[in-house]
Amino acid sequence: MGPGAEYRRIWTGNAASNLADGLTFVALPLLAADVTDDPAAVAGLPLAYTVPRILAVLGAGVLIDRADRRALLHLSNFCRAAVFGALTALVATGHVTLASLYAVSVVMGLAETLSDNTVFAVLPRAVPEDGLDRANARLTGAQLIIDEFLGPPLGGLLFAAAAFAPPGLTALAFLAAGISFFRLRGDYGHPPGAARPAGVLADIRAGAAWTWRHGIVRTTVVIGALASVGYMIPFSYLVLYARDVLGLGPTGYGVLLSASALGGLAGAWGAGRLRARLGYGRAIVAALALGCLAFTAVALTTRLAVVAVALAAYIGHAALWNVLASSVRQKVTPDALRGRVIATTRLLSFCGLALGSLLGGRLAETLGLRAPFLVAAGIFAVAVGVALAGLRHFRAWEDARAPGVKETPGTGGGA
Repeated sequence: MGPGAEYRRIWTGNAASNLADGLTFVALPLLAADVTDDPAAVAGLPLAYTVPRILAVLGAGVLIDRADRRALLHLSNFCRAAVFGALTALVATGHVTLASLYAVSVVMGLAETLSDNTVFAVLPRAVPEDGLDRANARLTGAQLIIDEFLGPPLGGLLFAAAAFAPPGLTALAFLAAGISFFRLRGDYGHPPGAARPAGVLADIRAGAAWTWRHGIVRTTVVIGALASVGYMIPFSYLVLYARDVLGLGPTGYGVLLSASALGGLAGAWGAGRLRARLGYGRAIVAALALGCLAFTAVALTTRLAVVAVALAAYIGHAALWNVLASSVRQKVTPDALRGRVIATTRLLSFCGLALGSLLGGRLAETLGLRAPFLVAAGIFAVAVGVALAGLRHFRAWEDARAPGVKETPGTGGGA
C-alpha cells in the first residue's frame, strides 16, 4: 500500500496528538507528585481521565456515525490545545493544584474519546481494506516512537528544566494535530442511504446488539476489557514504582518508558507478518501470552535491566494486540456502524481502565509496589483463555474470505 495524501494527513494528525499524549503521560503524574505523596491520589488521575470517557463514549459513537467525522477530528484537537494552554498558564504562575490536574484529566478524556474513535472510523475510507494491517501498524509504530520513545524523556527533561514547558509543548502539538485533520479532503460524513434508527438510544442499542452478536468483535471486546484492567493496575502508580523501587528520577522514569517502546516497534513491525503466518485469532493468543509473561517477570525482580526488557516485551504485546484487533474490527464492521461499535468496544475497555486504577492504588498500598504486577499477569492469563475460546469465530471468518468463497461483508465470524 502506498499511502495517499489523505492517509498522510491522518498519520500526521495522529502523530502530533501522540506527541502530546506522551508528554502528558509524564507531565501530569510528575506535577501530581509535586503536589502530593499519596499513591491513591496520584493513581486517581487515570480514574479522572477514564470515568468521563465511560459516561460519554456511547453518545460519542452515535455522533461519529451521524456527523462529519473530519470536523469532529479537528475540533476535538483544537479543544485539547486550548485546555493545555490554560494549564501552562496555571503552572507558570504557580497556581496549579491537584483539583486543576483532575479537571484537565476530565476534559482530556472527553476530547480524546471523540478524536481516537473518529480516527478508527475514518481510516477504512482513506485506506483500501488490504492495506489496513500496514496502515494500523504505521500508526501504532508512530504512536510508540512519539508517544513513548520521544514524548516521555522529552517530558521528563522539560519538566526538570521548567514545569510549565511540557504542558506548553502539549498545547502546540494538539494545535498541529487539529490543523492536519482540518486539511482532510475526503468525504467522511454519514454513509449515503444508511438506515438511521429513530433516536439516540435506538442508535446505541443497534450498535451494542451488533457488537455482541458478532463473534469476532465480541471476543475482542471481552479481551480488551480484561487487558485494560491488567494494564492499568501497575501503570496507574508506575511513577511511584520507578521512584521508590527502581530509584529513578523524572528523567530516568521517562527513559525507562521510552526504552520499552523498542519492544513496541518490533510488535508493530511484526504484526502483519505474524497475522499472515498464524491468522488473526492465533496471533492474538500469542500476543496476550507475551503480555502475561512480561508482567510476571517484572513482579519477580527488581533489577532495572530485567524490568526494562520485560516492559519492552509488554509494550510489544500491546502493539501486536492493537494492530491485530483494530484491523480485524475495521474489516468486519460496516461503515455505518463503526462509530457505535468502537464506542461499545471502548466502553468496556474504559470500565477496565477505571477498575484497574482503583485496584492499582489499593493493591500498591496493601501489597507493596511489586505484587500488583503479578495480579495483572493473572488477568492476562484469563484473557489468553478467552482468546482461545474465540478462535472458532476467527477461523470461520478467515475461511469465508478464502479465494473462491463468496463473503457477505460484515457478517463473517458471527455467533
